[in-house]
Amino acid sequence: MDSEDDYYSGNTVVEYSEDDDGGDDHGDCEFDNDSDGVSASRRKQNYIALKEADIRQHQEDEITTVSTVLSVSRADASILLRHCRWSESNVHEVWFADEDGVRKAVGLLEGPVVRFPNAKELTCGICFESSPLDRISSAACGHPFCDLCWRAYMSTSINGGPECLMLRCPDPSCGAAIGQDMIDRLVSEEDKKKYARYLVRSYIEDNPKTKWCPGPGCEFEFCWLCLASWSKHGKCNRYEAGQEGSYDETERRRAMAKKSIERYTHYYERWAANQSSRQKAIADLHQMQTVNLEKLSVKHSESESQLKFITEAWLQIVECRRVLKWAYAYGYYLPEHEHAKRQLFEYLQGAAEAGLERLHKCAEKDVQAYLGPEPPRTDFNDFRAKLAGLTKVTRNYFENLVRALENGLSDVDSQGAGSEIATAESGAAEKARLWPFTNAILSFDKVDNKIRDFTILALNSSPQSIAAAISDFAAARLKFGR
Repeated sequence: MDSEDDYYSGNTVVEYSEDDDGGDDHGDCEFDNDSDGVSASRRKQNYIALKEADIRQHQEDEITTVSTVLSVSRADASILLRHCRWSESNVHEVWFADEDGVRKAVGLLEGPVVRFPNAKELTCGICFESSPLDRISSAACGHPFCDLCWRAYMSTSINGGPECLMLRCPDPSCGAAIGQDMIDRLVSEEDKKKYARYLVRSYIEDNPKTKWCPGPGCEFEFCWLCLASWSKHGKCNRYEAGQEGSYDETERRRAMAKKSIERYTHYYERWAANQSSRQKAIADLHQMQTVNLEKLSVKHSESESQLKFITEAWLQIVECRRVLKWAYAYGYYLPEHEHAKRQLFEYLQGAAEAGLERLHKCAEKDVQAYLGPEPPRTDFNDFRAKLAGLTKVTRNYFENLVRALENGLSDVDSQGAGSEIATAESGAAEKARLWPFTNAILSFDKVDNKIRDFTILALNSSPQSIAAAISDFAAARLKFGR
């Protein structure tokens, strides 16, 4: 533990500039082979080398800055910087966002937990010997321990490794941090030096912008692939493989892995979102059955049997969320090379999900207008027609989706897949173009209920049916002078 190798892996540090991510690539350097072997010429040097004195100066400057800005001691500033991986900006951000939370996390107390104002002697909490106050020390918490026990406690921790930088009060119930000032006051010179070396190591190894140079004295020329000295690259198999293009395959596999993770994340998040929405819908259904139906019955003079359409809408929402949740699982396992099936699946799923969102919004939001103290803008019968119609349309969408999935999307064959999908997408695009008009019909409070019902059914039918409903809607607007 006492050897120099226990503290450093090299005597030179590479510090990256702000625009470098410190990654293991050599995109900012150009290497050319000459007649004498392999040599390197840089287009851009985006890192600098630091000696130990430079490191200590950087460290001291950052501690001073944080101490001044936050009005804390240098020992406390050092603890905060280690907690935030030696980033001044991160320290300021977390401190001003939640000072109390940061203090609790790192063990910086604002005042002592225990006090002994008139005591001349105190009992050490470790050896239980009484000692005069000048031989008793405590951290910010105030728990008293004699200097001999403190010294033994600190020395054991320092000789145990870098964990000594996170030393806390010996009291089992206390998390107060022990700063460097207290350690320097109580431990031996040898332990002070060890602690200081660990502090330097922390500045390099915890800081994402710095790392130990893998080849000290190589004039900063080292391989970003294997991290060996650049002068030895006549024998670097990984570099030679990169020169021959073998790493192209590695990059391809890496890109495929990234795509696979992103794809899984997308489908899982949608699965989880629908699971969460289903649980909420079940709770809302219970609320509707136990509380809101009675309110609606009293307020609008309707029997609860006449309000059955609301319960049916919520039951449909719960079931649709269940189907949609597992539809995303089906989509994840659908082979990517089966493009026609995937297109049909995404079209059916998208149409079903859009219908479900309209139904869910109507059942959850629109009904609130009929529960509140203010009179609603539209007649309750209009709301009944709209919600019942959306329930029926959504049911049809999901029946189509489930039927297609049960059949393994067999409607798509190798010959007619292209034309069938094209027809479906064309119809979907036309419906999307006409949707602002159909939405206006559904929200128009004076439109004839027959027109409204026809429009709702048309949403699950052809674009021609929607166009016919729009024509009737125009006539209705003329009739009511709007």
